[in-house]
This record gives sequence, C-alpha cells and structure tokens, in this order.
Amino acid sequence: MAINGRGYDWEDIGVTLPSGESVGITEIKYTDGQAKTAHYGRGAIPRAYGRGNYEASGSMALDRDEWERLKKWLVDSGSGGIYDHKPFTIVVNYANDDMENITDTLRSAVITKFDGGGSQGDDKVSAITCEFTLLEPILWNGTPAKKNDNTLRI
Repeated sequence: MAINGRGYDWEDIGVTLPSGESVGITEIKYTDGQAKTAHYGRGAIPRAYGRGNYEASGSMALDRDEWERLKKWLVDSGSGGIYDHKPFTIVVNYANDDMENITDTLRSAVITKFDGGGSQGDDKVSAITCEFTLLEPILWNGTPAKKNDNTLRI
C-alpha cells in the first residue's frame, strides 16, 4: 500500500449472509476473547495462569427488506421459529484497490436477539438490530482465534 493511500471504508466491506450477499446492512461488529486468570502460590507474583472459555459474538444492523430476507432463511432452515434456525456462517470481506483483501469468517452464528422500531424524526425507522453468538472461533483473515480441540480423547 502506498503511504497516504486510501484505507478501508464502509464502501469496501461486503457481507454475505445465508440469504445471500447483503446490500441492506448498515453495520456489523464482532468480537471474541478468552479470559486468563492468574494463579498464585506463596507471595504476590502469579506462578501460572488458567484459561477461561473462549467466547465470540457480534451484532449487525439491517434495513427492513434485508431483515425480511434473513428472517425467511432463518425460519426455513429450522423448525418454523426465528430462533429455531440452524447455525450459519457470516463472511465479511474488506477489499479495495490500495490494500490487501481481508476475509473474516464468522462460523456457526446463532441469533440471540432482535431489536426494531423507530421514533418521530428517524430516517430509518425500519432498521433491525440483530445480535448473535458464534459457536466456533472466528477466522480472522484465515487465522483461527482459537484452535478447536473439542475432540474426545479416550
């Protein structure tokens, strides 16, 4: 990338949901983490650490028409209710001419909450906010946030 070149902006982000490429998405955020706890023995300095559970989640804001497409897929993929859907993948791609293409993959997403509505003066009263939990580690441009070691050992 050239110095003082163009960085990524909203126009450079593409989001693919199970209902197809999303053009009615106005925001997407995702995060992950794993707690680390210091283990102490004698003295005030930790001797080791323990690991908590890995957790990943996110949210996105959708225009009403995009929400309706996603809602139809959610209902059709499960047993008839919005929250009864199968886990799905969200692909977030960052691409422009000045920078490397980046693809983050949010696997096994399950919807946990929807918010909608509006008020007088809103220019987008039909926007729906969707929160989700990820049941697998995020692939940050192909690199897993956490090695999946959920194999049964006998």
